[in-house]
Amino acid sequence: MERSHTCSRTIGALFLLIAIAHGARSAYAPPPPGWYSKSGLSFVMTTGNSGTSTLGAKLEVKRLWPKATFALNGSVVRAEASEPSRRAVGRPTDFQVEDGPSVVKAAKYDANTTFDRRVTDRLAWQVGGAFERDRFSGLKSRTLGVAGISYLLANRKDFTLKSALGATITHQNEVVDDPTTKDTFVGLRLAVDTERKFGASTTYVGGLAVDESLEDTADARVRFANALAVAMNRRLALQVGLLLLYDHQPSLVLLPLFDGSGVATGLTVPARAATLDTTFTVSIVVSFARRAATP
Repeated sequence: MERSHTCSRTIGALFLLIAIAHGARSAYAPPPPGWYSKSGLSFVMTTGNSGTSTLGAKLEVKRLWPKATFALNGSVVRAEASEPSRRAVGRPTDFQVEDGPSVVKAAKYDANTTFDRRVTDRLAWQVGGAFERDRFSGLKSRTLGVAGISYLLANRKDFTLKSALGATITHQNEVVDDPTTKDTFVGLRLAVDTERKFGASTTYVGGLAVDESLEDTADARVRFANALAVAMNRRLALQVGLLLLYDHQPSLVLLPLFDGSGVATGLTVPARAATLDTTFTVSIVVSFARRAATP
């Protein structure tokens, strides 16, 4: 019964969005067929009294046909730091100072792909897949396949809004095996993507995806991606991004155990990862449009 109510709420939310935006006219012609891409890179490094490095990279590739669209997106966030920052090796009266060993502090990898084939100007069928890896949240890997429909709610020169509803199948490998959860399960995904232009140089792109397991309704995940780009010229833009990942039933991770006085015991204990992960990025984005215009 609970599973039926979950499906009804998700489907009802999609039709509500369609009803709200039904009056929006498709007044904006899509870009011409061809290849389009955007790539962003950010890197920060410190040396001397502290040694840290942080890398952020993102790639978006899109192929447009008159009635179909293929999109491939991927991103990497990796941070390392010397721990300790500096250390003395030797005896109290005879030692050498050196940097501590480099330790990975964050490592997130994800990629997703979709293929849309339009049936009408607004309605399309859609297939796709996604991959995630974040050992710090207890996830060795998560692979997801999705198939469903998408609906173009609004399509104007300065504003687009698209919703999608699909069935999913998910397989995941966890760092710490959790006997209370399934590694493979079917589910439902509701997604909404939008793009809003402010003037000639500023663009906001947002995407919301809600994944619900149909086998365990407590296993729900939300991905909310935001990016605001300000164009510097035809190719380059400065972009700030905010990614929120919420997992209502996070995986298990191993945490070091300390005693009441804060002294390490040398032991580790399994505990739930945090339910919310936040990633903020600032990067330079390079865009390439319509490398080939063959349909």
